[in-house]
Amino acid sequence: MRKISNLSPFFGIEPIEKQDHTESCYMRIANHPVFAFVFAYFMEGEALIEIDNKKFLLGPGQLILVPENKSIYIHYFRNCVGFNGSFTIDFLKDASYSVLRAQSPVLQSFWFDDAVFMGALMKRMLVAYDDKDKAFLKSGLDLILGQLRPGGKIAVVPEKFLQLVFDRNQVPLSVSEYASMLNVTANYLNKTVKNHTHRTAIDWIEIARLNLAKQLLKDTSIPIVDVAARTGLEDQSYFSRFFKKKTGMSPSQYRNEQ
Repeated sequence: MRKISNLSPFFGIEPIEKQDHTESCYMRIANHPVFAFVFAYFMEGEALIEIDNKKFLLGPGQLILVPENKSIYIHYFRNCVGFNGSFTIDFLKDASYSVLRAQSPVLQSFWFDDAVFMGALMKRMLVAYDDKDKAFLKSGLDLILGQLRPGGKIAVVPEKFLQLVFDRNQVPLSVSEYASMLNVTANYLNKTVKNHTHRTAIDWIEIARLNLAKQLLKDTSIPIVDVAARTGLEDQSYFSRFFKKKTGMSPSQYRNEQ
């Protein structure tokens, strides 16, 4: 994130550029203080992030505000366009907004004209940031914070499903096994996950499996046969076909390029 040396207290904003990225990693926003709120607004694409062991699926028209001093882990990030930034509370004109006292991230969806307005506001704030226009930036943050409401409802089954699938300490399972863990039928799990995330349950399982495989392949001390088993695919040849279909490379080729 670009830093303005004379802009203190702190505020920063930068565009999220469109890209296809599926590597899991911790999110690092350069040059922002530890005790700063982080925000992100998506106009295109989708991302699955984890904050305090809770996962949030972000898509077009959604804005997330993350409280101070939180680590952000990205499980999945694909073709995203939007903005992210951060600010300290002493930068604000008005620090009385209830969302600033929330202990958990606040996720808000904007639709139609509201989504267009939010995108235009973010673009204008990026220009104001370059122009060092602190007055506009403060007003822009007021507009954003005034529209956020803590405690939004989350679809329980899809959220719990994503929590299970992207548990880095567990081997990815089948749709029917996750359905059994959630006390629902496989058909119901598929339907509700598709309705709320626009991807099928098996899509998310394969994304999680691929991310885990990439992480394990970077450790050359782990034999590829063990990588296959730890991603839930005991048959190494099937694992190799799965990996090449998703990446265009064999597991060995991917490992050699790291």
